[in-house]
Amino acid sequence: MAFFSFGSKKGKVKKMLESDQIQMVVEDAARDKKVREALFELLQDSNPGIVGDALLTLTMVMDSNPDVIKPHLNEETVKRLLGLVESRNPYVRENAMILLYRLAKDLPDVTRKYWELFMKEAERVLREGDLNQKGFMLVLIGEFGIKELEGLVKEFVNVEDKVILPFEGKRWVKLGDIAKETLEKLV
Repeated sequence: MAFFSFGSKKGKVKKMLESDQIQMVVEDAARDKKVREALFELLQDSNPGIVGDALLTLTMVMDSNPDVIKPHLNEETVKRLLGLVESRNPYVRENAMILLYRLAKDLPDVTRKYWELFMKEAERVLREGDLNQKGFMLVLIGEFGIKELEGLVKEFVNVEDKVILPFEGKRWVKLGDIAKETLEKLV
């Protein structure tokens, strides 16, 4: 490590991700705020592989210590993560879903802080998103306990179309079944 480590580590972290050194980045990110900042900066990279790797790495960092991620979560970052769920690249989209799900599970205070943002985005996606995005938002609504959207969730109960989500037990599941599960969590 250089004696003077001023500025962003974005370039170094990107090179490490390009060299398949994800585990090393995870270890560095667990200890170094600048590495975590670089990972969040890389969510805007033009290479979808790098964006997906950054999302995957952030999720892996959360496995060891979710609290180190918390200081990096602001409204702009949460909006970006929600936007990545709509990526046309499946690697980016699935890793964004997994990271947001983990945030919902492991950092409920972040959910409370950005409640309005999550609620508005969930409502928008349920009205405008594709089937997989709608399925994911239904899952998040259940995890977040967004009772204000219960009426909208009920509209999906009889939908037979199947969705593919990156969660165990959620591959090729009827959208209606996910809606029913969500409604059970909102009781």
